[in-house]
Amino acid sequence: MSPASREQFQAVQEADESLQGAWTTAQNNPPPLSSSNRSRELKVCQFTAQGGEDAEWPEGVYYKGKSAGGVEEVNLSMTLGRMQRQQIQELCTSYVPTFSATPGLTERAYHSIDTGNARPIRVQPYRVSPQAKTAIEREIQDMLQMGVIRPSGSAWASPVVLVPKPDGEIRFCVDYRKLNAVTRPDNYPMPRTDELLEKLGWAQFISTLDLTKRYWQVPLDESAKERSAFITLVGLYEFNVLPFRLRNAPATFQRLVDGLLVGL
Repeated sequence: MSPASREQFQAVQEADESLQGAWTTAQNNPPPLSSSNRSRELKVCQFTAQGGEDAEWPEGVYYKGKSAGGVEEVNLSMTLGRMQRQQIQELCTSYVPTFSATPGLTERAYHSIDTGNARPIRVQPYRVSPQAKTAIEREIQDMLQMGVIRPSGSAWASPVVLVPKPDGEIRFCVDYRKLNAVTRPDNYPMPRTDELLEKLGWAQFISTLDLTKRYWQVPLDESAKERSAFITLVGLYEFNVLPFRLRNAPATFQRLVDGLLVGL
């Protein structure tokens, strides 16, 4: 073994031992429960960088299904007074139909995919574990029921990947890297975080509103639908709405938000 190879091997071994030590410490010394997380179940998941077909499905991460997404899930800060919390609860209750785990569909915007003269790109589906295959099938059924996707006969096909979320659920994603590579960019400007924070500097109360599957509330035009096609071991499907991980998706969504908030 050459000196350079020996140094590289030692560096990798030291890094591995350091990670293993940190993992052992986390297992033996769980963080104390604070007032903000006392009601939550703390769970540490070990994520190992491994090759093979199970690399996208770390041990200890499981699919838990969808939450109700109703008004009862609105979180109110305990720093608010009792009367203030009651007023917010009454306001939210008056808009009960607005709170849902099922995304709506806007008529104020649509998304297109301009690939110029590029030929259709087709990628074979990735190999997945049995657990991941079950999760993919469940996600597909949910999306079909919501009308988010439909069966496809497109010449385009991108593979599916599953990304574990911190809460134990999984995020269904499509690997659109090859499609994105031939898509012409939309250079609509994104807001600057520092400027947004400056606007909040004098605020006494701050509320955060999370749109359910925000991109899924933007429809695709017909030519974009066939380009959004994704391939799985259980069939070929295409999106009716804007999928995540697609080039220009942030630009389309930001243009929609700016149009909604103009003048405010």
